[in-house]
Amino acid sequence: MEHRCSARYAADIKILIYRYDVPVAIGRIKNGTRYGLFIESDLTSVEPLQQLGIEILVTRGTAQKLQRYRFDSIAIHTTSHGFGVELDTLSEEAGNQLTEMLRASPVTPQESELFDMVANA
Repeated sequence: MEHRCSARYAADIKILIYRYDVPVAIGRIKNGTRYGLFIESDLTSVEPLQQLGIEILVTRGTAQKLQRYRFDSIAIHTTSHGFGVELDTLSEEAGNQLTEMLRASPVTPQESELFDMVANA
């Protein structure tokens, strides 16, 4: 059983995954907090305790300016669909920005929900 200190926010945020400062894959943040994330990705060579970089690209403000947010992380566990990471210590500002992005992220509907939407249209 997992023991988490805070509730996770469901998300669907596209990210770029780095290994040794080189981009190696893309993925999606499926849920997370300011302390950790679950990332869905086809990257299969992730091992526990491996260091990874996570980069989020978002547009902000009325000018739609593209901003990059880069976080260092350590893989904690892996599944057949992705992996969980613990984020290295974030500053208060970086933690608040990540939490804001997770809360604002629209969740992609499940496949069954998409079929229901089409059937009812």
